[in-house]
Amino acid sequence: MKQRSLCWARIAKNIAYFLVPIFGIMLIASIVGLSIMDTDLRLKNAENYYETKLFSEQYLNQIYRNYYETTYNTTYYEYDESQVKLYVNEKNEDPITYFSNNNTNFYYLIVNTKSQTAVTNVSHTMRTDSIEGIKQALEGNAVYWNYENGNVQTSIADLKLEDIRYTFEFESLMKENVNIYTVLLDNLPYSDSYSISKVGYDLAIKANNLAPILIPISIVCLSICAIVILRGIGRVAKQQKVYLNWFDKWKLEIVLLIGLIMIVIGFVFFIAIKSHIRTLMITGGTIGFIIIYLACILMLETLVKRLKTHTTIKSTILYSICHGVKQVIDNRKMATKLSLLYWGFCILGFWFTAVMVTQSDSSAAMWALLLLILGVATYAYLFKKRKQFEEIQQALKSIYEGNTNIDLDSSQMQGVLKQLAVYVEDIAGGLSNAVNESLKSERLKTELITNVSHDIKTPLTSIINYVDLLKKEKMPNEKCSEYLMILENKSQRLKKLTEDLVEASKASSGNIKLKMEKINVGELVKQVSGEFEDKFKARQLEEIMTIPEEPIFIKADGRYMYRVLENMYSNAAKYAMENTRIYMDVIVQQNSVVIQMKNISQEKLNISADELMQRFVRGDSSRNTEGSGLGLSIASSLTQLQEGKFHIYLDGDLFKITIGFEKYK
Repeated sequence: MKQRSLCWARIAKNIAYFLVPIFGIMLIASIVGLSIMDTDLRLKNAENYYETKLFSEQYLNQIYRNYYETTYNTTYYEYDESQVKLYVNEKNEDPITYFSNNNTNFYYLIVNTKSQTAVTNVSHTMRTDSIEGIKQALEGNAVYWNYENGNVQTSIADLKLEDIRYTFEFESLMKENVNIYTVLLDNLPYSDSYSISKVGYDLAIKANNLAPILIPISIVCLSICAIVILRGIGRVAKQQKVYLNWFDKWKLEIVLLIGLIMIVIGFVFFIAIKSHIRTLMITGGTIGFIIIYLACILMLETLVKRLKTHTTIKSTILYSICHGVKQVIDNRKMATKLSLLYWGFCILGFWFTAVMVTQSDSSAAMWALLLLILGVATYAYLFKKRKQFEEIQQALKSIYEGNTNIDLDSSQMQGVLKQLAVYVEDIAGGLSNAVNESLKSERLKTELITNVSHDIKTPLTSIINYVDLLKKEKMPNEKCSEYLMILENKSQRLKKLTEDLVEASKASSGNIKLKMEKINVGELVKQVSGEFEDKFKARQLEEIMTIPEEPIFIKADGRYMYRVLENMYSNAAKYAMENTRIYMDVIVQQNSVVIQMKNISQEKLNISADELMQRFVRGDSSRNTEGSGLGLSIASSLTQLQEGKFHIYLDGDLFKITIGFEKYK
């Protein structure tokens, strides 16, 4: 199993994503706590939440609100019948109305001293069947406020009589014949406004105390996390380019819409879940925060990747539409574009003229100026297009005349003319390269043939002349006759080399006239084999020939096919290892005929088959044999000219040549 390398930049980025909410909450809480404690006068100079002005105002307002809710049939809230219970005891005492407490920490008893009726949100039990029982149920809590017979008894410092005597709420209560008894439950067991305010106050106090330390630490850590995240986005192990996944290739508007939907869903979870159960509220808020944070990460990742790859604008739907419209316009035919331009000019010109006639002198002058500008702009556009077209026409004329060095700048053009200019530039460049390569190849061939022919002519002429002169003289001894024989052999060898060189040049250039005819392959192979019988015996080479008995025919040129086989046999006679066998096989396949020769090389074959096919390359690196290095090259070229296939295979010291032709039908 292939082990995948770790990308530390991505690992650090993911860790930073986890740390950002932590430090972000620390920073926000510290700033909010510091600002609240410094700016809200209702929280200053208090030892705890119950001593704050915020709590006392909230408590007094609660007393006033509950009094009017219960006395004047719900001013602030509406109750259904299941939330109200009227109780009259058997002793015909004053009736008591029991309201549901709605899971609040605030309990009250309001007694009308005139009618001797009472309302309360204390739960109805046997212990609370009477007003006195309810009073006893309310006793024992640390936070209380009672109003009885014009006097106030309370544990809340800011709600004593001297502090609230002239407030609107208290003045309103004094006008009524009521006694009010209220308490706030210890430890605030229910999740109401008091418990939430107390939690917020406690957090604000802690944040305010730690703010001088947490704020700079949070800012530094968030800055580091931001750098790590931005550097890590799009990074993949062992890859320098920014990696784009399938989501990053979506249109930007669709991606932003998905992110917005996720944020809305997160806010729904964050805000909509309201319950007196704290665990449920915390769970809903946590889910909402996670959804919103994941949406922000998703948007940040794809936006940063698009910015790094410079595809932000190109990945939008608007860009695709504009690009598509531009492509449609650019791909229109020149005649269509000119027609649209012409008729557009005519319509605008007619409209400008019509408006100009109906206007006053000053307005008419303005419309006449607009018409003039339209005409000048249209003429300038057409003149520019005509000039660009003439440049392309001149470039094509230069190419036609053989000059590929054209001066054409396609970057200054647009639409169809730009495409046409690019095509012309490519044609000119390709043609120039092809001509240069062809000229270079032909020059090399010409130089090679010229140089080799020149090097051969001088010694060959001298040798032939001296041989002719010596033949006319009487040799003084046998040694001189032997020298003369060597000179004659060398002259013949040089003559053969010259002929091979000329033939190789003709074969490679295709400057040969072929006479294709029906040829019996078996007879031709036997004929060539017979001519090399003595040479094989001289080197103790045994030929093993395998030819089908029935006649086998191919279509080729008899002379050049004979030369191909002759070169194959000549190569074997020169380079095969002595006292070995040479295998010549003629193999008939379904639609083809393969001539195959195999032998063991006398020299080590340290070169490739392709190198052996090149001119002047020989398997005998010491060059002690009579070969010129042109035989196989000539054989390959002649085979290809006759529409055959020539291949050389090397396997250690095994040397194999195969020639393939289509079977004559």
